[in-house]
Amino acid sequence: MSASPRIPDLRHISGRLRLRHLDLLQALHALGSVHKAAARLGMTQPAASKLLLELEDMFGVALFVRSRRGITPTAFGRALASKTDVLLADLAGARHEIAALAAGACGRIRVGVQPVALPVLVPRAIQRMRLDGPGVTVMLHEDTHDALLASLARGELDCVVGRLMLGAAQAMFRTEMLYDEPICVVARAGHPLARSTRITAESLAKQDWILPPPEAPLRQRIDAYFAQQGLALPAPIAESVSLLANEVLLRGADMLAAMPRAVAHHYAELGVLAVLKFKPDWSLPAVGVVQRAHLEPAPALARFLAALRSEAQALRGAAAPA
Repeated sequence: MSASPRIPDLRHISGRLRLRHLDLLQALHALGSVHKAAARLGMTQPAASKLLLELEDMFGVALFVRSRRGITPTAFGRALASKTDVLLADLAGARHEIAALAAGACGRIRVGVQPVALPVLVPRAIQRMRLDGPGVTVMLHEDTHDALLASLARGELDCVVGRLMLGAAQAMFRTEMLYDEPICVVARAGHPLARSTRITAESLAKQDWILPPPEAPLRQRIDAYFAQQGLALPAPIAESVSLLANEVLLRGADMLAAMPRAVAHHYAELGVLAVLKFKPDWSLPAVGVVQRAHLEPAPALARFLAALRSEAQALRGAAAPA
């Protein structure tokens, strides 16, 4: 059995490592060719090969396997490349924050947002932060739950606000619950059920619906609820988790949809939709904020998190029974 490689200590590595090494590693991992990586970085192929040899000597292991078809990362190379992506993303984030400070702002943060937090919680937090003192620029990125967490893990986002559904990825992140978000049933303001005080499962089952896709947790809870009542909903008019699309569809016809409470009441206050007097027990994971583990938030992010907590507390208070 071959002996395990002896990995040099951190002082040996940090004393020799340069950003150019990391740029090359990232390019090699992406392109699978020393020639292409050298061209991307504007250097000669011999210079790129020399940098790669230096990297492998620093870490004491082979990072790539060479062949006539190019190079393939080893397990060591893949591990180092994934950390390199995070390091370079963090450096880019620091550069943007310094640029914002130099321009007279107090910082710049990158926030991933799921639809549940986009119409109410996050805008209110940004407004609160602005009133407390301007200077923080918030870049919002809306995407799916899995895509946002992947971006957070790569260091491309500073936090993610949405449903706390981490599963096996929990150890990579630090989570904070903000509030529970019950589900409401909504319709257009003039829907026949909008003023009814005696809404039953039977009356809901007779309506046309916009539903989440079958694989969505909320759809499974809705289907299970009606099945327990011995009922089945008709085939949905549309399957969508887009709040914008659902709101437009609801305004144009007599259909029902399920929405998070804060979002539903937001549209009701605008006079666009009506929240039906029906309280289903279609619970979903709490709304919260996720950060990368073991990283302390920068001052700009700390301000945003404080604003999130304040607005979440207000939302909890508004939902509390009198």
